[in-house]
Order: sequence, then structure tokens, then C-alpha cells
Amino acid sequence: MSIDAILSGFHVLKALNSIHGLYYCAKSITNLQKYEKKTEKAAEYSQTVADELRKTRTTQASALVATIISLGASLYLSATRLQPPRSPWPDLALNAANIALLYGARVYVNGFWKAKAKVPFVTGYNEAISSTQNIIAILDRSWRAWSGTLVWTGVVAVAIWLRL
Repeated sequence: MSIDAILSGFHVLKALNSIHGLYYCAKSITNLQKYEKKTEKAAEYSQTVADELRKTRTTQASALVATIISLGASLYLSATRLQPPRSPWPDLALNAANIALLYGARVYVNGFWKAKAKVPFVTGYNEAISSTQNIIAILDRSWRAWSGTLVWTGVVAVAIWLRL
């Protein structure tokens, strides 16, 4: 089995992880939308509620966007690894960009949601909190997986550069 085939397999695994993340993003957003109208009404009277609503939306959106980009990049790199040998430098840049994006999204989402307590008798909101905790774990796993493929691709780049 070639190095490219192994690396392609890692990218497929990252894509599957991203699909798993998209499931939780959809679940969380759907549950939060159940309370959006009431929250928007309350936000008209309270700046604190308005700020919480904005942060809720932006954290969920950042997780969703980061996960979609990770999925696209994983699929792209998986497909292109099977092509004839090419320069590893664009792959290194794509790996590094995904690490920064996913880590940044994880820190941002976790910073807002880690202190959120579940509320009795508000099942959908509590499910959104649980889903968001899963999203945070998936973002954490994702940036770490991208770090692994960055190192692997870096080793290949050095070997090519040194013509080993």
C-alpha cells in the first residue's frame, strides 16, 4: 500500500468525521430554532438576550461552516491523492488552514457554550446543548486529525525535497 493511499484513507476518515459533525450541527440548529421566535421577542426588551441570541447564532454558524470546509477539503485531498504524484506544498497549506479554522471554531464555540446549563422542562434547548457539546468534541477531533495529516504530508514533502 502506497503512502498516498494511506493518506487518502486518512482524508476519507476525516470526511466521515465531518459528516458526523454536520449531523450534530443540524440537530443543534433545529432544536434552537424552536425557541428563536420567543427569544427574538425577548431580545427586543433586553440587550443581554439580544447578545445571547447573536452569540448562539454565530457559534452555531461557525461550527457549521468549519465542518463544511473540513468535509470539502477532506474529499478534495482524498480524491487528489489518487492522482499522479504532485507537489505536497498546496496540501500542507490546506492542512494548516483547516487546523487554524477548526481549532478557532472549537475555541469560539466552547467559549460560549461551556458555561450553559441545562434548563428543566426545556427539552429542545437541553438537546441543543448536548448536541453542541458533541460538536465541540468533533471539532477537537477534527483539528487534531488535520494536525496528523499535516505532519504526514510534511514528512512526504521533506522526502521529496531531499529526493529520498
